Amino acid sequence: MSYINYEVPDELKKKVAKFVSDIVKLDKRNIRKGVNETTKNVERQKAKLVVLAGDVDPPQVVFHLPIICDEKNVPYVFVNTKEDLGKAADLSVGCAAIAVVSVPKEQEAELKEISSKFKTLKK
Repeated sequence: MSYINYEVPDELKKKVAKFVSDIVKLDKRNIRKGVNETTKNVERQKAKLVVLAGDVDPPQVVFHLPIICDEKNVPYVFVNTKEDLGKAADLSVGCAAIAVVSVPKEQEAELKEISSKFKTLKK
């Protein structure tokens, strides 16, 4: 059983990775890294977007995140690997999950576009 509950087009995966990379370059405090930090920020309704790696093993580590994101109405997107996500977040190691908690004004339109594509894909 997998925690990936919808198919994300490669174009959206690239757009999300670039979005994360761009906001991290502006300020590293815009994201929270790791499953625990992501979970806390979703539960506290501070997360604006959650990005999950698609190759987390064991999957139980992130299995709960799509469920609580749905409960809290937080959009979430899957990327291919932990390494892709870590690289986008400007980390030297892979990362299973990140939460975007702050979005600069110049990036808000891109966040809305990603969120609307998420809603379309989830249906």
